[in-house]
Amino acid sequence: MSLFFLAIEIFTYGFAVYLFLYKKELAIFYLPMIIFCRVVITPFTPALLYYGVISFFILYFIYRNNSFFRENVFSLILILLYLVLATRTSNFETIRPSFFAVMWLFLSIPLISAIYKKYSREEVQRELTTSAFLILAIYIMNAGASTVMGYSPNLMYGITSGVLYGNLYATDFNIIAPAVFIVLLSVVSKRNLLYFSALVISFLITMLSFRRSVMGLCLLALAVVVFLLMNKKNSMKLVVFGAVSLVMGLVVAVNTNFMTVFVERYEQRKLAERELGEETRFLEYDILYKDMFVYQDYDPLFGYELLNSAGNYGKGILDERSLHSDVTNIVHSTGIIGLILYLLMVASSFWKAFENATNKTDTYIFLYCAAAFIVYTITGRYTSVECTILLFLLLYLPLAKENEDVEEKNSMSEPKQQLQPKLY
Repeated sequence: MSLFFLAIEIFTYGFAVYLFLYKKELAIFYLPMIIFCRVVITPFTPALLYYGVISFFILYFIYRNNSFFRENVFSLILILLYLVLATRTSNFETIRPSFFAVMWLFLSIPLISAIYKKYSREEVQRELTTSAFLILAIYIMNAGASTVMGYSPNLMYGITSGVLYGNLYATDFNIIAPAVFIVLLSVVSKRNLLYFSALVISFLITMLSFRRSVMGLCLLALAVVVFLLMNKKNSMKLVVFGAVSLVMGLVVAVNTNFMTVFVERYEQRKLAERELGEETRFLEYDILYKDMFVYQDYDPLFGYELLNSAGNYGKGILDERSLHSDVTNIVHSTGIIGLILYLLMVASSFWKAFENATNKTDTYIFLYCAAAFIVYTITGRYTSVECTILLFLLLYLPLAKENEDVEEKNSMSEPKQQLQPKLY
């Protein structure tokens, strides 16, 4: 796997140089991909280089959009709160990855809004789809290399044979669902065979992962696109898409042991025996309530300590298990004040997208993003920012300019024909 990881790492930094030279502000679409590459590999280069590359892009976007905080003032307040609370952390080195990640997230949300207003929807869709496709391509290559090499250091859910996922574990899979949704929207409009192949393979690989939240959101993505196609104008597209998907599904079922492996992994996870109330993450709310208001172990307004929940709640009742749900994690880190600011930041973002939604497609995208955000908030974790940033890149699509507005702004002599994608 070392050669595979080295190749991905070299590609990542080489691609980052390309983005800066040729994509400029549009490089923001590829931040989730760069972060995901780092999640996939066992890196050879120091973390300082990785943090430096992402932070450089963020600072460059800020330089090009110096009034971006007007797009979401709650992001600025959250950043100030996290910076203040970071001064009282007992060991910053242990929380450094998560701290950098949330800083990137809080800065990215208003930056995405500011950048989208400068580009046409056509440009935004093209870059977003390309980024999502690259994410799926890396996901597939990682699964292929890990399966061939028998590389599975995390032993997720006890999976030791068949399709393996390498370093990917738990919430690392979250980004796949929005990536599938984005590529799916493009496939049904443009019928790109390469994108369709990546979509099908990614979907099947994800179904074998038994990450229930990701599986459910991938299925929801299919349902949303079917609803979008359910009219006379797109009836033929729906038939063709359904027929091709069915044929490919039958080919996979007949020529591989997909169904056998699926049943084996289902039985291995023993999902039928698990009750919703038995999920430990739902006990976290009661534990934190008692910590703050019954035992008064830490301040309910500002929490215990930033991004340091492992073993530091419930008087260690769950040993070194960290908090999973985003709500409990944020409350433990930044208290009720931090949670309110986070929810206000997200709510204002969703409201802005809703206000600018002008058609059925925008509405369905909004609903999908809302469903995904709620699911991932319940299951955690907001520090997996490659997924969250991609979700907001999708959510903010309605903020992009119409083509004629961009042409007028740039004073182009030859007006382009306005392109209104049929689904996007």
